[in-house]
Amino acid sequence: MVVEDFVMLGKTVPEPNSDGRIFVCSAGVSAELSSLMRIYPLARRHAPERWTINSVQLERNPKDNRRESWKLAGDRRVGMHESINLTFHQVGTVKERERTQLLSRYVVPSIAVANERRMSLAVIHPRETPRLRFVFNPGSPVAPRLALFEDQLIARETERRFAYTPRLDFWDEQGFHALMLRDWGCFEFLRKYGDERRDELAGALHLNARSSLLIGNMNHHRNAWLIVSVVQGLRDQPIQGRLFEE
Repeated sequence: MVVEDFVMLGKTVPEPNSDGRIFVCSAGVSAELSSLMRIYPLARRHAPERWTINSVQLERNPKDNRRESWKLAGDRRVGMHESINLTFHQVGTVKERERTQLLSRYVVPSIAVANERRMSLAVIHPRETPRLRFVFNPGSPVAPRLALFEDQLIARETERRFAYTPRLDFWDEQGFHALMLRDWGCFEFLRKYGDERRDELAGALHLNARSSLLIGNMNHHRNAWLIVSVVQGLRDQPIQGRLFEE
């Protein structure tokens, strides 16, 4: 199937395969399909930028029956996978004034509601500015390894890269959450600037009371969620009320 209007919204940190390939998971939206979409596996290079509109050929993944999940149609063999992102063909970009309308139907008041609706991708408007914090991994530095991909070829060995894992604490309309932040750009920031500048990441994300969160769940743990990306410009006013203690 060819989707003519896939809008890229976020990409997760690359995960290495046991055979040397690098896999990336992406999330976006299609007005044509009236759906948020999860597309994987992407390669590391030449993935579409956020808010670009793309034509792309997709197929279903028999190992992932979440309605939002798709695979790139292409050759994923060793030596060929590195070029699979050329399947995307950019046809435009989404203007800032169009973003709210594009994503408004996917905003849910809480993760509980997303679970009730059996969504696997959703947009949350936190009730105040999300708080960024880092969880230290004792012993040797490791990056979190989660089953973002349901493929028997994914290496499950610990990836020794980062000593601190970023998380966002926030309130939705039904409770408090502390979710892992898997946005690729965040880990690029940590790789580039190191742990000594990790406190600057909140500024780089432009976290504020109007920030929105694109969240996704896990295939085999569908009530377990992570943050794919922080999205700006989807709402004019924050929800009133101070929930964090100063």
